[in-house]
Amino acid sequence: MWKVVRENPRAVIYAVLMHLILLALLMFSLDWTPTATKPGGTRPIEAKLVDHKQLKAIEDRKLAEQAAKQKAEAERKRKAEQAVKKKAEAERKRKAEQAAKQKAEVERKRKAEQAVKKKAEAERKRKADQAAKKKAEVERKRKAEQAAKQKAEAERKRKAELAAKQKAEAAARQREMEQALQAEIAAEQQAEKEARDQGVVAEHVAYIQEKVRRNWLRPAGSSDDFTCTLEVSLIPGGDVAKAHVVQSCGSTVLDRSVESAVFKAAPLPVPRDSGLFHHFRELRFVFSPG
Repeated sequence: MWKVVRENPRAVIYAVLMHLILLALLMFSLDWTPTATKPGGTRPIEAKLVDHKQLKAIEDRKLAEQAAKQKAEAERKRKAEQAVKKKAEAERKRKAEQAAKQKAEVERKRKAEQAVKKKAEAERKRKADQAAKKKAEVERKRKAEQAAKQKAEAERKRKAELAAKQKAEAAARQREMEQALQAEIAAEQQAEKEARDQGVVAEHVAYIQEKVRRNWLRPAGSSDDFTCTLEVSLIPGGDVAKAHVVQSCGSTVLDRSVESAVFKAAPLPVPRDSGLFHHFRELRFVFSPG
């Protein structure tokens, strides 16, 4: 019952008011005038009652009106609730559509941003590829130029080395020719000098032989028809350091006489040119008294 009161307070109020009105009508419809009593007996109390059918009809009408009002109120509530639901559904749909639109807009923006990023990335890659190709081309040209320079430098060096080699060979040939010429001249000069020296040496050897021959004394009973070879060691100035017969004169006596003649002939005649004295340090010559 309290649930009904809480849910439909206005209907309950209307019902209470209707009952109060009916109660008032009943009270005012009763006849409170006293009836005349007959003499000698009691006068019965008469009350004029309201027609119950009329009251029931009024009550039924009131109940019907109340029911109609309740129905109308319920219908109104239903419609209000339906309107609220419809409005809530519309709001939900609106919000859903708005959310869908926002989501679609976000998705569109995301795709647009993704497309922009993709395009930017493609452009970056294109530029990077282009830069890489350009760099590779520059590097290729640089290497080609470097290789050409290295080749040209190598060729220049080769030619320079070849020229230097040819020049060195020519210079070497020239030096060889000059050296050969100088050697030839030196050889000729040396030969001439040696020839002169040999002449001087031969001349002084003849002087030595003659001086030894003059200082030789023939031993008694010996012949003067012999030939022997002596080896004499001289010191500067012609003094004799050593004299020795290396090929005998025929006898020991003759050998000793010849060696003695060498010492007696000292100092032996040697060239004044000290450069020729080496020919006389160890001198070997033939002695013959005849």
